Amino acid sequence: MKDLGKHAVGLVIVGVLGGGCGDAFTSRVDAVARVGEYELGIEPLAELIATGKGLPLRRDVVEGVSALWVDYVVFADRLVGGDSLLDSATVEAAMWAETQQEIANRYHELLIGGKARLDSAAVDSAYEAGRHRLIRHVQFGVPPDASPEVRNAKRAVAEDTYRRLRSGGLTWAQAAEVSEDAATMARQGSLGIIAHGEMIPAIENAAFALAPGAISEVVTSAAGLHVLFRPALADVREEFAHELQLRREDTLDEQYLADLPVRWRIRVRDGIAPAVREVGNDPMRAKRSRTVLGTYRDGTFRVQDFARWLQAMPMEIRQQLPSASDSQITDMVHTLIRNEALLLEARDSGVTVTDEFVDETRDRLRRLMALMSALLGFPFDSLDAVRALPVEERRSLVGTRVFEYLRAVANNRKRLQTVPPFLADELRSRAEWALVPAGVERALDRARAMRLALEPTQPPPPTGPPAVLPPEVDPSTPADSGAQ
Repeated sequence: MKDLGKHAVGLVIVGVLGGGCGDAFTSRVDAVARVGEYELGIEPLAELIATGKGLPLRRDVVEGVSALWVDYVVFADRLVGGDSLLDSATVEAAMWAETQQEIANRYHELLIGGKARLDSAAVDSAYEAGRHRLIRHVQFGVPPDASPEVRNAKRAVAEDTYRRLRSGGLTWAQAAEVSEDAATMARQGSLGIIAHGEMIPAIENAAFALAPGAISEVVTSAAGLHVLFRPALADVREEFAHELQLRREDTLDEQYLADLPVRWRIRVRDGIAPAVREVGNDPMRAKRSRTVLGTYRDGTFRVQDFARWLQAMPMEIRQQLPSASDSQITDMVHTLIRNEALLLEARDSGVTVTDEFVDETRDRLRRLMALMSALLGFPFDSLDAVRALPVEERRSLVGTRVFEYLRAVANNRKRLQTVPPFLADELRSRAEWALVPAGVERALDRARAMRLALEPTQPPPPTGPPAVLPPEVDPSTPADSGAQ
């Protein structure tokens, strides 16, 4: 519960995929996409695809560039039209993933934080009981294929270190500096708190034989040679208490999460794997799909809900979705329904985000939008002048700037900064927009013809993924514009 991502391994629609006026655009196929009065023409898009550097001639590439055009047009149109996009409702929607995580964190503190805290007497008692021990080590690595000479030399160093530590000729801090375990060196060799069954037998046996303040003889493991140290409580009270509290939190979390599906009557439907895998192939269509994947108390979990959670996950998880087994997909959906139930329970308990959190997320969104606006040639400090233009002139400027930005990206003159996915979802929900399948096909055919005509001067099209379509950029680390 501390981290939704920790527990979140957090369709196909016929016709026009759109928002707002929906089928109003279906009878016209002279454009690939539309947003209100804006149109992405077949010929301009085909030329951009055909001449773009490293763009494969594929339908998904045409659809991807068209979707980027939609996202940037709805963003730029609202921004130059006078909307700051920084009201609380928009900020919460645009920063949906961060907001859900903050609510989960605050609910965790409400439920678990107080129960997990330890007073001084409880820390003393836990240390004396010895079921959990804070252990430090110095490691001397010995490769499995090391020669006898190398092994003997390493052991001589380890034995000398042990003798000097016992005699007081070497402090533990000095010994830890020469440890060959890079992962623990910065923590003076601390392995943290360990319990029975968590370490390899040689290390565990030596660790649980140590009295407070004692140092072990040289211990051999597959990783090499070790000298272990169990510090006295007075020297590590704060670290021991912190580690023990984290353990208690994990245990309470596990108990809470194990009970949640029962209380909320969570059920995942059979045969959902094909529909879930399709989300990765066409997330925009999936966001409109109401196919039910599972149910919980007084609620349903649909493909569109899964698509929302999926875009909050790390790219490596999204990439694994098409090859995931049916059981893995079922487990993932079950976990995400559990997340939904957790968040509903948190809100029912009165948990919400603080004003400080809203201000922080608003500032992050402002900085990201300033970057996107600048990429289009609309610096924030000059927006008033653009907003003062007549409506038609302003729209013409938005259409031109968005297309020229995508052309620059396609030709590697600028790096792509995507519109944050949850902001894009929110803006599309307020706009009349559409991608036209027949227009996509026509643009692809024209791009192929144009590329063929350019073949004497153009390298062959690549077969790999398109350079213009990287994964969504994490809003917390916006990319540099890279303008030349």
